[in-house]
Amino acid sequence: MRYIKYLIIALSLIVIAWLLPALYELVIPRTDKMPFVVYSCLDSTFIRFESSNKQIRYVDFRGQEFSKTQADSLLPLFAFRQLVAEGRLPDSLYGVALTPKLIQQNSFHFKTSPKQLNKPAVGLYTMLESASGRVDLTLPPDVFRLTKDGLEFIDCETNTINRAKSVSFTRELTKHGFTFPVQLIWGNSSTRKDYDNGFLLTDANDRLFQLKMVKGVPWVREIKTDNINGWKQVFTVEPANRQLIGLVVSNDDQLFAVTRDGKTVLVGIDAYDPQQMQITIVGDLFHWTITEYTATDSRYYAVDAKTFEQVACEMVPDGERPLAQRIERWLLPIRLRFTSWRTQLIQPNINDD
Repeated sequence: MRYIKYLIIALSLIVIAWLLPALYELVIPRTDKMPFVVYSCLDSTFIRFESSNKQIRYVDFRGQEFSKTQADSLLPLFAFRQLVAEGRLPDSLYGVALTPKLIQQNSFHFKTSPKQLNKPAVGLYTMLESASGRVDLTLPPDVFRLTKDGLEFIDCETNTINRAKSVSFTRELTKHGFTFPVQLIWGNSSTRKDYDNGFLLTDANDRLFQLKMVKGVPWVREIKTDNINGWKQVFTVEPANRQLIGLVVSNDDQLFAVTRDGKTVLVGIDAYDPQQMQITIVGDLFHWTITEYTATDSRYYAVDAKTFEQVACEMVPDGERPLAQRIERWLLPIRLRFTSWRTQLIQPNINDD
């Protein structure tokens, strides 16, 4: 009977630790949104888009505030559509003649977070045709899965294994020195893009490769790199200017860009841990603005779009938390949640906020 009593008390405490924080957030919702930041190559500074009372303020890190018109002028490659409509787009910038098409082709956006990476996966991948000759990409009739010895293609309609195609892709990888099993793999199976870069993947020896399908047959190449620390995460990307294949993160948390010629170039930012940080990249013709959100600060970098060398950097330590959050932590020192910013899995998390 005594054990039942202790069990009831323990269960009651668990329910209280979960229910009270949920009710608190229902009454007082969180409002700690991060500002959007873009680097201005004209002013050599970062401009923050801060939301306040349903209004947008444009402020740099020196405390100077700009009007919407001024901000558009300082960010001509970001606000080019508005400048074109107003007839204010510069004819050239740094000796490069500007056209809306050129600006759009060299715009690049990338964003990921621990929650996007840590989600349930079915282990099936789609190999798109990268040289179909058509404007629109279409889904193939099959998918593939990874085995310890290679790739296995499965017909979606008959649910049977296409052994010829499986052998073909596995053999092509092996011919280029790939050692199974696959350790990391990333591809973008969406057809809502202009072209397909296939997959970036690493083998059992931490060597980095690109795999895609060209006119129905496998195409493989090893990515040349100076990194000797192995790989933690890979991302395939398809920017409009086709100058980039992907982004990869080494085991010592260094970010590399994989260029069109099959080489890796170190990106000039501090350590990036994809399991602990959210990252956003906004690229234009001349620079990338890279934003990292860590547990202790927000980091803003501007890197050269061609050399990937760092041009500017700002680090903003997290200020004092909003009053509502401080009160919650004081009133509820133990907070149980079944969701987390780190993962999409539903599981118990203590004070993970």
